[in-house]
Amino acid sequence: MENVHAERSAGWSVLCYVAVLIVATSLTNPMPSLAMRPLTTALSIDSHRFALLLSAWLSFPAAAFFLWFLVGLRSYLSHAPGRQEGLATFAFGAGIVMIATALWSSALLTCAVYFPPDAFKANGLDAVYDAFVFMQSGLGYAPVAIFLFAAAHSMRRHERAPGWLASLGYLAALGAGVATLSVFFSSDLFMAPGQQGPGLFGAVPSAVWLIATGVVLIQSNRSGAAASTSGAS
Repeated sequence: MENVHAERSAGWSVLCYVAVLIVATSLTNPMPSLAMRPLTTALSIDSHRFALLLSAWLSFPAAAFFLWFLVGLRSYLSHAPGRQEGLATFAFGAGIVMIATALWSSALLTCAVYFPPDAFKANGLDAVYDAFVFMQSGLGYAPVAIFLFAAAHSMRRHERAPGWLASLGYLAALGAGVATLSVFFSSDLFMAPGQQGPGLFGAVPSAVWLIATGVVLIQSNRSGAAASTSGAS
């Protein structure tokens, strides 16, 4: 039986996730460029140490909110009419990989930020910081693209959500796929890892789709609950 209350709370949960993500992203801007010398990177990080550490820590509540959204979204997609082919589970699995990647990325950022500037170069933490940037804005978008495509395709095949939401999901998946191509651009270009391009193509459309999906979950389940109440009376 479909649990409309869990799905509705999942809608609110993803809105909280996006809000936390916006705060965390604002705390990390601007990030040192990959083209900077290690000492310059270390000094730049040191001047924003608390903000960067707080941003990394916020991946903890963000993960909790997103995981609950995944549970509700899987339930929502799985209860669509027609025979299921596993797209809901496929999206769920990709979402788990998204969170694992995000937590590992935050762990790398914490490692790079935690130590003072003199230890940054001595311990080779510049490479750790570079790994964080590549994971965050390079192939880190791969599971995002897979998750968005699987969820949107499930919505379209089973007409579980408005057509515009599925189309928006396809567009966001394409944007995340384009963001993975950042590894082919040199560090001083717009589409390079750590620059604005990957976020513009990958993060922004994804956030818009997540917000729209959260609103649809909240509104559709509210309607469903009202219909159930009416039928019971």
